[in-house]
Amino acid sequence: MGFDELSAARDAAIVNGEHLLLGGTPPGWKSVPVAPAPFYKRRYTWDGDLVMGCTIGCSFCYYRWINNSVDTIGTGQKGLRRICTPEEMIQWLDQSRLFKPERDIVMLCARSDGSMQVPEITEFLRIFPHGNPVFILHRAPFGWRQIKEWGPDRRAIFCTTITPSCPEFEGSPVKPPAQMAGLKRVFSAGIPAGRISVMLGPLNSNNIEAGVRLIRELAELGIQFLTYRGCSVGNFGVAPEDDQLRRLGFLDGGQDEKAHPAGHSYYRMKNWLAPEVERAILATAAECGVRVHRHTGTLYRDEFGMPVPYNRNNRPRTDELGQWGKADPEKIGKYLRWLGFHPLGVRETADGYFVQLPAEEVATEDVAMTVGTEFQTSVLFNNHRLAPTLGDLRFYATNHLLSLPDGWERVIE
Repeated sequence: MGFDELSAARDAAIVNGEHLLLGGTPPGWKSVPVAPAPFYKRRYTWDGDLVMGCTIGCSFCYYRWINNSVDTIGTGQKGLRRICTPEEMIQWLDQSRLFKPERDIVMLCARSDGSMQVPEITEFLRIFPHGNPVFILHRAPFGWRQIKEWGPDRRAIFCTTITPSCPEFEGSPVKPPAQMAGLKRVFSAGIPAGRISVMLGPLNSNNIEAGVRLIRELAELGIQFLTYRGCSVGNFGVAPEDDQLRRLGFLDGGQDEKAHPAGHSYYRMKNWLAPEVERAILATAAECGVRVHRHTGTLYRDEFGMPVPYNRNNRPRTDELGQWGKADPEKIGKYLRWLGFHPLGVRETADGYFVQLPAEEVATEDVAMTVGTEFQTSVLFNNHRLAPTLGDLRFYATNHLLSLPDGWERVIE
């Protein structure tokens, strides 16, 4: 199902398996409801939440355009939904064959904000038995409580997204000065710069001047690296209000609002950034000595020393990540068989290692990026899907690739 087919008014449909895992069954669902999954996808990181929803409610938040998460964004405390306990989250990971202890990045608050679940995150860190890095997304300013409770744990990475604010672009209730004050508290507590990850964005022609000033301020504060992002617009059953996004300055009139990689059913525009905006970011960062990343793959690999796949959306990421490494095709085949697949062959090509699967088997992006990470190379498939279908969840369940929420079978029957 493509974007145009989803751009009608909000409904109670579930589009694919990832959609179900992300938010569970939406309001208006006619049958027995199904809860969201603690982790709903595996890309460079495992994206998950203990609590779903965010009281901040940024106007451009893409969870506003998803029919099973829209009610949790900017609707106050009543919009927050507890997904699981810390104990259940750990059990969920340990029962998922795609998860590798001591290696994979665990990303908390992917559908929320760390400020809304401080005690839950603290308890997760206390009982999490593995050495995996734990990235905590936290748009709200960091407070002393978070610093005191998470700071001593070297696995904890303090992550924040800062949106440059100006009269032409006022999209987030959380303003940069307050966030900068929070980062100063983190530094003053002795947290090293290597455990602080800042994302700057969304950026466009309206707020780039403010963005340039922020890079200079971040450099003075001690930030050594950051990620920068463009603008994205999507739809899973809730049509975006384009007129409002234009009034807010999020849509600046010069963007290609139909620009997105092939295969995406959710995004109408994904991470779009004008060349002149990017040039300003790169020039200012170079001037200030701040390392910048357009793609999170280089961020995780180069700043945190994590293994990453060299494939994305079933193509090599040579332009972004450089040359993929050599691997043993037989070992790739053996690993895929352990995951439940029946590869007919694995051969090296100019783009990486190409896997021939039987017609009835499909490697989703969850699988493809897991295999690429395992061998730190580019692994491509003849049968590939960006997001699992509802039917693919059966394969996940049969082979224990990903734990699934109770009742998921009823959605696909």
